[in-house]
Amino acid sequence: MFETPSNKKTSIWPKDGAIYTETVVIILLAIVSMSLQYGRLDLTTLLSPQLGVRIIGSLCVWFANKYTLDYILQSRIDSNKVSQYLPFEMTIASVAVTSIIYLIFYPILLYLNDLSFVWAKFLQGLFLTSGLSLLIVTFYAGIHIWKSWWSDGEFLFLAKDNGQAEKEWRDFITIKKSQEDITIDLNDVSYFISEFKIVFLVDTTGKRWITQYNLSELENSLDDRFFRLNRRILVSRPMISRVKKLSNHRLLVTVGKENESHKEPVSRYRSTRFKQWLHSA
Repeated sequence: MFETPSNKKTSIWPKDGAIYTETVVIILLAIVSMSLQYGRLDLTTLLSPQLGVRIIGSLCVWFANKYTLDYILQSRIDSNKVSQYLPFEMTIASVAVTSIIYLIFYPILLYLNDLSFVWAKFLQGLFLTSGLSLLIVTFYAGIHIWKSWWSDGEFLFLAKDNGQAEKEWRDFITIKKSQEDITIDLNDVSYFISEFKIVFLVDTTGKRWITQYNLSELENSLDDRFFRLNRRILVSRPMISRVKKLSNHRLLVTVGKENESHKEPVSRYRSTRFKQWLHSA
């Protein structure tokens, strides 16, 4: 059921222009910090080996942190072990990576500036460099919390599965009408879809029913015959006809029969749980 584009590998490393933008920004920040330190910005400063080492060190700090944090996040998502302790794991890893890079580049800077080793200055620089890790983690985590929120993924810093409301196991759903209440067997439900803040029930015949529920209520009350793919659709397992892997661990799911199908994205934050649900009994 899964199909992967030919000779295309998934990776946590950026594949778009973001890597170039980040590189340019970091180089500019290194130049600005150098000019502030020496109180000038001239050709001599721009061509100095000190600036070159600062630029290389800054790039190493940023991309090493980015790779490390991406690896930790993705491994936790894949193993379904995202918990409230994830920020602490990221912080410790970032401080460790940044400190190692500082220890590598500090002797080089001493040599280029013809300075002697002083413990006080070394520890001060190590402290400031480690503090930079906190800013990197805060920036990185903020971006992913934002992405998770808007892609309807799991909220990253809450324990998954353990904190979910206990689901009500029901066989029927009641649709309230002005004149009567209609009871529909859940086995006859294809999916629930939200359009213009109204949630419709679509049955196996293709008929649409207006419900009085929202998707969050349905997600928390229905059993595991249904899975919420994204912000707008909650689907039953038999309606999944095809799953295509996209970059960055995202999925594109085809819902419905061939002549009436439509495609729905699944974010990286939901993809692992979706695959587990799809292949479960």
